[in-house]
Amino acid sequence: MRILIRNATILPMDTRDHVMRGSIAIEGRKIVAVGEVPPGFVADKVIDAEQCIALPGLVNAHTHASMVYFRNYRDSVSDLHDWLQEIWRLEDTLVPSDIRSASKLAIAEMILGGTTCFSDMYFFQEETVSAIMESGIKANVGLTLFGDEEDSARRIERSLGFLRQARDRSDRMLRYDIAPHAVYTCTPGTYRLAAAVAREEGCKVHTHASETAREVTECKAQYGRTPVSHLDSLGILEGGAYLAHVVHPDESDIALLARRQVTVIHNPSSNCKLGSGIAPLHAYQEANVPLALGTDGASSNNALDMFQELRLAAMLASVSTGNPTALSPYDLLHMATAGGARALGRETECGSIETGKDADIILIDTSGAHMSPLNNPFSALVYSAKSSDIKTVICAGRMLMEDRVLQTIDLKAVTEEVLDLWRNIQGREG
Repeated sequence: MRILIRNATILPMDTRDHVMRGSIAIEGRKIVAVGEVPPGFVADKVIDAEQCIALPGLVNAHTHASMVYFRNYRDSVSDLHDWLQEIWRLEDTLVPSDIRSASKLAIAEMILGGTTCFSDMYFFQEETVSAIMESGIKANVGLTLFGDEEDSARRIERSLGFLRQARDRSDRMLRYDIAPHAVYTCTPGTYRLAAAVAREEGCKVHTHASETAREVTECKAQYGRTPVSHLDSLGILEGGAYLAHVVHPDESDIALLARRQVTVIHNPSSNCKLGSGIAPLHAYQEANVPLALGTDGASSNNALDMFQELRLAAMLASVSTGNPTALSPYDLLHMATAGGARALGRETECGSIETGKDADIILIDTSGAHMSPLNNPFSALVYSAKSSDIKTVICAGRMLMEDRVLQTIDLKAVTEEVLDLWRNIQGREG
């Protein structure tokens, strides 16, 4: 299919603060022109993007999609570790048939908010993969590991073959990563195994690190190192890992992350809600640590809304440094687009609007009162825009949402499925 987007204000995210006015021509899954319409290009579909900003699709680089079940559930806990105890008890009751509907609801929410690619870490990956393939979104699915090396080897044996096959039949929409949960739930043997499998498979390692001060203190007591240093000693940081949170690094951690070029995935809402702290984004940027943005799961956020994360990340960077220019709006949008694509190993295919890349494009309506006057479009997207301003979502040339109507997911039906399943899950307790 050939699609022509006309009259758009385009933020390509290819170079700093680059803004252009014009058209985007799409053929199949690829962008074939940006700015001027190529001679002889005849579109099957024309989209008038007057009063719209065209932005690369957002990349939610860290989430747990199926945790939508636990949204707004038992939020009054003292910290991350108490919250985990509450959640793990319910997660122990989950079965594979619970996961597909929850994943579809999460994906619907992400598409409605302009996300075209996400990285997931959860159980029963086969069901999440089915939801991904049905919806037309891109994803890196984590092969999630807990416990010791023996338990992790069983998980890998059970799931790796399926993930390989799913990747190969997905036409590059699906990838997989190895996803050991955290240093306090995985043994050193599990992390060494994860690093070895990631090298063999040519994929990345996705894990949590230094999310809380308690985690750092306990890791030092147990291993004599910070979580970041501990992961490096186990070979995790050598192969292009990406680490969620990293709220509490020391100076040596920051230097190590910069040297290894490991991406830190910032999850500001989750960090605030659970009282984990404020990640030092400005220090990371000054040290040239790659950065991306994520929502975490809907149970610790409680939304999968990247525009909320953009605004909060900007505010926290300003208030924590006392410097309103600590991170520019462009820097923050880069985290949510090109930075996320790089973290997930997809920088050659998405993250920017450029000829030859996949057509992962969102159109944001700027006609609302809260967006007028537009003035600086980068600032408008970070500080003023809402996910409800997303008008159209295209992923690899396929329309996932048009005029706020989802094209691949029946939202009403999947919401009802999740509510029915949640009532059943609650009945399984105790």
